[in-house]
Amino acid sequence: MDTSVADAGVPANVPEYGEDRGPEGSPRACGVSFKGFGTDEASVDLARFERLVAELRERAWRQPTKRTERTNRDGAIGVAEVFLSQRGWRMSVEYRNPPEEGVITILAYDVACLKKHDIDLEVRG
Repeated sequence: MDTSVADAGVPANVPEYGEDRGPEGSPRACGVSFKGFGTDEASVDLARFERLVAELRERAWRQPTKRTERTNRDGAIGVAEVFLSQRGWRMSVEYRNPPEEGVITILAYDVACLKKHDIDLEVRG
């Protein structure tokens, strides 16, 4: 995930967000997360989101469903989200604008680990 994020030019992970995995043995410990906020120097827009998804797909992440989108009042895409899967992992990649410079959030979970906690992670579409 880190290489895909870097290759797509997405700003660095917010440290406190990426480190929030929960205690060992908890459902939150089954996943990894990323949140990159756009800055004045490196904005996050829909094109950067699309580059990130392309980078992940180059690394064998499959996209079993279509991208979902919500538009703002002005007709621009305000939220876009894709679900990806690979070797027992599921991932949600989401773009939001606002905030003004945009934000990309990634949540990836080990499906087998979640099942140990009686959580069935379905891919929405």
